[in-house]
Amino acid sequence: MQVFKRFSCLFKLKIAQPLRVDGMGVWLTVLWLVLGHPPLIHAADDPNSSASTTAQSPALIPTEIIEARTAQPWFNVSARNGYETQFQIIGGSNATDLAPLQALLEEHLNLHEAMQHPKMNTDEWRRLTQQTPKEIADLLSTEGFFYARTSIAHIPSKQGLPSKQVIFTVTLPQAMQVKTHTLHFTGAMVDNAQRPTNHSLQRNDCQQRWRLTAGQRFTQIAWADAKRQLLSCFLQAEFPNAKITHSSANIDPLTAQVDLAITIDSGHAIQFGQMHISGLTRYAPHLFNALNPIVVGSSYRQSQLLQLQNSLMASGKFSQVEVTAPTQALAPDQLADIEVQVKELDQKNIRFGVGASTNTGARTVFNYTDRHLFGRGLLWDTSLRVEQRLQSLTSNVTFLTDAKGNRDSIQNSITRTDLEGQVTTAIQNGVRRYWGNPQQIEQFIGANVLYEFLNIDGDTAEFNKAATLAYGFNLRRLDQPQAPTKGWILNAQWQGAPLDRISDGRFLQTKARVQAFYPLTASTQWLSRLEIGMINGTSSVPATYLFRAGGDQSVRGYAFQSLGVIQNDAIVGGRVLVTGSQELVQWLTDSWGVAAFVDFGNAANRWADLRPVFGYGLGARFRSPVGPVGVDIAYGEATKDVRLHFNLGVNF
Repeated sequence: MQVFKRFSCLFKLKIAQPLRVDGMGVWLTVLWLVLGHPPLIHAADDPNSSASTTAQSPALIPTEIIEARTAQPWFNVSARNGYETQFQIIGGSNATDLAPLQALLEEHLNLHEAMQHPKMNTDEWRRLTQQTPKEIADLLSTEGFFYARTSIAHIPSKQGLPSKQVIFTVTLPQAMQVKTHTLHFTGAMVDNAQRPTNHSLQRNDCQQRWRLTAGQRFTQIAWADAKRQLLSCFLQAEFPNAKITHSSANIDPLTAQVDLAITIDSGHAIQFGQMHISGLTRYAPHLFNALNPIVVGSSYRQSQLLQLQNSLMASGKFSQVEVTAPTQALAPDQLADIEVQVKELDQKNIRFGVGASTNTGARTVFNYTDRHLFGRGLLWDTSLRVEQRLQSLTSNVTFLTDAKGNRDSIQNSITRTDLEGQVTTAIQNGVRRYWGNPQQIEQFIGANVLYEFLNIDGDTAEFNKAATLAYGFNLRRLDQPQAPTKGWILNAQWQGAPLDRISDGRFLQTKARVQAFYPLTASTQWLSRLEIGMINGTSSVPATYLFRAGGDQSVRGYAFQSLGVIQNDAIVGGRVLVTGSQELVQWLTDSWGVAAFVDFGNAANRWADLRPVFGYGLGARFRSPVGPVGVDIAYGEATKDVRLHFNLGVNF
């Protein structure tokens, strides 16, 4: 018996190719079965090929298939109906290259799609497995692995039923790399001698943007993306009719290298013409001339068309704006006129809403808007807001942007707050001027007059006044304006009362706030926030300009503006402020995530008296169309209380 066992082991190791079951093979097969060794794996061949007449015995197993079964799989895909594929990898490149290959095979093989179907059967299973090696080769070629070879092995069922498991052993060749690339240009970029310097700079800039240089890995996606980026470099500049007239990728499978060649015809250089607006019913066209940054005769730039479209939408007058500059059929002066198609919003509308906030409680809001005040295109927005701890009436008149890009406004408000034993009624009237790009850097200057009525604990009543001047800026570097995943925001503001005669005292208020967003992984995000404030000058500063902390976007775990200076039984504002937050968000899906955070901060009258308190908590996050929504449960370490917080959007 020991002899037969040794012989059978030797037999298993030596068989590297299927044998015909005749002569000695029959006797060996009988001995194999008598010794009680069940078949492990059998090679799967195409039943329609001539090779299918060999290796019909499941006992005759190629050595590499046995090793593949015992080795750690590269990855596997399972279905609820018992069908399973396993993949082994041989050769190729390092582990960092395997993740995209795995995703490619998991998502795009027909076999994996059919495995999930409830009507999948054995015949269809075997048919699709035979087609899979060719599909694998086609898919891997898009990633730069040409002529990949794949062998198949079915794993027999222990119950003697037809096999539902298969192993694909993929032998990867060397990944293709770029050997040379040749970029050739025709058209006005090289033929027009009127502005050769400008054209040469444009051509050099486009050449420098080419991504597939010598030594880089060649894939179909990278090739297509490189061509698209090169062409867009021309389309966004003064050559909107540019096109690729020739492109080739000559592949040498022996050296695993590829030579690239591409030719682009730039077409004619295009300049802008006049702007024509259609769709206006109540506004005069000249009201929007200042919003147009494009000078007649200037070189075509797609970015300027987009800027014009955004400026018109930001005016608040239109529900839809479409800006084009047809370049195929030019005007008689050979300039591309700018065609603007707009759809106006209603001139007047009334909105009414109800809601709730964990900061100020239940609320009711009434809003009235007039977009053509006095027939001069002014935007008047007024609202009445009634909440449990805050009531306000506001009016804001916004002028159209002038020729220098300035945006002026007149602001009036009456606000009453009842917070932590302090009741404040503030009447403010002011003007502001904004300029700059709101998505990058925006600045403002302003002047404001404040009259304030203050009551603390129902005993102390004060009247304060201040006439202030202000300057501030908002600096943004974000990948997305509504739901940023990477970047930062910096807000800074200085507001001071320079004259004693029209104020109760001279003072300067300084505030700065920075927020940072950073993706630690594809699904994990780190958020950080720091806010600092201080007041210099006289002690008679209106409560409206003093600092308090607590609540959403401040220190979670504490009531809204409950952190400050203790005065009798009330909490009043302090002259210095520090708040901050560190937060980790783990996104479970594209829209839903969970968060863990630590907040800190407080307000005081002196830096030496400032004692930051901490809040800890967990929360849920949702990416909505209007911005991120957060619901948090936070524990205030100083108060030993647990509070619920709700917030919508990013504070800018």
